[in-house]
Amino acid sequence: MIIDLHRHLWSIFERYAAAREIAARGGVVGIHAHSEAPVQDVEARAAEIRAEMEKAGVDRSCLLLADYGLRLGEGDRSIVEENRLATDLARADPDHFIAFVGVDPRRPDAVDIVRDALDAGARGLKLHPCSGYSPADPVCRPLYALAGERGVPVAVHTGAMAAPLVSTYASPLHIDEPAADFPDTNFVVLHAGQRAWFPLALDIARWKPNVYLELSLWQGLLIEDEARFIGRVSEIKHGIGLGRVVFGSDCPGISKVMPLHTWVDAFRALPETARRHGVEITDDEVGQMLGGTAAALMGLSR
Repeated sequence: MIIDLHRHLWSIFERYAAAREIAARGGVVGIHAHSEAPVQDVEARAAEIRAEMEKAGVDRSCLLLADYGLRLGEGDRSIVEENRLATDLARADPDHFIAFVGVDPRRPDAVDIVRDALDAGARGLKLHPCSGYSPADPVCRPLYALAGERGVPVAVHTGAMAAPLVSTYASPLHIDEPAADFPDTNFVVLHAGQRAWFPLALDIARWKPNVYLELSLWQGLLIEDEARFIGRVSEIKHGIGLGRVVFGSDCPGISKVMPLHTWVDAFRALPETARRHGVEITDDEVGQMLGGTAAALMGLSR
């Protein structure tokens, strides 16, 4: 089974008018495609994703939702409605989709939003600290406790982001304290710290067995420097083992850099690619990264 642990229904430009306006002023390439609020047709988008998954051989996609509302102004839909769209889709088509609930923990009703989504079938929690809060802030603690009680992972963005989002709290260091204080809650470090904080992400994971690394946004590194990409995967293998790595794409935002099927193929080819660089990666390790570990984290049968 191949599980994409990091997928979105819509990009930030499709969800937030403020993001469209800022990107248009900054001359972001391709922004003309989102210059006006798009029609968010869930069935049409779901069909597009299914086709993309089929081409790539992906069995299940986790729909992650980043709540930027307190930073950018509320989106085209309320955060409650957006979460409901994901859980409804996952319930209607559980063979393809898994919902993660996304919320800014500073919202007064954050705990209720998460509890309701978990009751509706969500299998994880997504936090995006680039909205302006630290994952170590006490306001997050009730969410971590709830995730631990329900046995679902907490996926946390790490790595720098473009303005007006802020990178201050996107260091993996802010996940260290929650991982220590909630040992029964599993944390997934999305993007594994990206380029700036990868060594820190790996070092924290060495000492916190409930911390896992996810490698989306590493597509660019693979394209630019295959040897360095393999070198980092080797560091993970020898530091914590590749059984603590989960596959993610971060589509659709990254799709133009590398399509989903190409990214999946890159993982499938890791044993051969690694061998060219003097590194040994087994087929079993690839299987764990592509789906085995994620299935275990979410309590799914393989």
